[in-house]
Amino acid sequence: MRSKHACIKGAVASLGLALMAGSAFAADPVTIKLGSWRTEDIAVWQDKLLPAFEKEHPEIKVEFAPINTNEYNAAIQSQIDAGAGPDLMTCRPFDVNREWIRRGYFEPLKDFAPIKDFSDTSKAAWADAKGEPFCLPIAAVLAGFYYNVDIFKELGIEPPKTADEFTAVLQKIKDNGKYTPLAYGSAESWQLAYNGLYNIGPSYWKGEEGRQGLINGTKKLTDPDFVAAFKAFASWRPFMPDGQASLQYADMTQLFTIGRAAILPDGSWNINQVTATGLNVGVFGPPTATADGKRYLQEMPDMAIGLNAAGKHKDAAKVFLTWLASPAFQELYVNEAPGFFAMGSKPVTYKNELAQKFADLKKGAELTPRLALDRLSAGNPPLDDEIWRVLQVMMTSDKLTPDTATAELQKGLDSWYKPQK
Repeated sequence: MRSKHACIKGAVASLGLALMAGSAFAADPVTIKLGSWRTEDIAVWQDKLLPAFEKEHPEIKVEFAPINTNEYNAAIQSQIDAGAGPDLMTCRPFDVNREWIRRGYFEPLKDFAPIKDFSDTSKAAWADAKGEPFCLPIAAVLAGFYYNVDIFKELGIEPPKTADEFTAVLQKIKDNGKYTPLAYGSAESWQLAYNGLYNIGPSYWKGEEGRQGLINGTKKLTDPDFVAAFKAFASWRPFMPDGQASLQYADMTQLFTIGRAAILPDGSWNINQVTATGLNVGVFGPPTATADGKRYLQEMPDMAIGLNAAGKHKDAAKVFLTWLASPAFQELYVNEAPGFFAMGSKPVTYKNELAQKFADLKKGAELTPRLALDRLSAGNPPLDDEIWRVLQVMMTSDKLTPDTATAELQKGLDSWYKPQK
């Protein structure tokens, strides 16, 4: 039989163990989840970015949980509507995000102090109709032309600056017969818009003048400037490879990286892939429409991150979001994922030489996002999707000309869109 003293002593010991266990439990880190569509960034987040954050904040663990890009929107909507979803969500730009804001998916960031370090322009893609921010800008991407420096030297040609020079360069490469001028195909319609029309088009529709004109109703796709852009893009067809109608995006990159094509119209996000074989690669920007024309460059607000309004760990999520707003994160991210460009007001250094060359294209150029993602694709048919469709028809058959393509697009837009002043 145990003594009273022994029982008391045992109880105290048990209480001590319980308190120690409770203390250990309280010290366990909170785990939050970050949703994204960039499955290709798993290693960057898991090996570089998240360890840097967790070293500073051991009380918080972050799980990077990407979903295939084509399934991301539907998956996030399903999760949030079911009362679940990640603590933080990577935000699509413009119309998709406005719909998510309308549905109440995001915690407002108007009073989130670090958001003040970002310009209204950089926040616009993720703001509501009143301009109030709901997502923290993370990165933008650029579009231009990669070129094989050695082929250019061999053929004695220089990167073109005007549309006429661009055509002359393509013709010289074709006449030589050794290389395909453009590593470009039509199997994936999205890149006909993003790497093609939206790449060179701003030089014709004058960037924001044309884009905002479509939004406010002072411009139409049938206007001469837009038709001219479609004609300039259609003029690429003779310089594309045989069988280009079935050439996919990865095939285009491969054709360029194995040295069989001289020029690859593409985005900055593909830097790692185009340099993977050690090819001597340069980059030039979209040619001006005329010799004395202004330079325009597609800078697309690509991703931002917002807080799940129904998240269970908002305090921890805000700590992480604050870190994402810091210049330290921005510089780390753009150098671990070359081809993405910081959107904060503090300057960052790009260690990747080709990324720096892309960044240099911004100097003296008017920056403009993709043509049809802001308001113009919020109805049915969405203008962006329609542009994908008609460009694929125009570049693979003679069923649509630039004139008939733009007329068809304007008719679809007129069927639902009300200009917004």
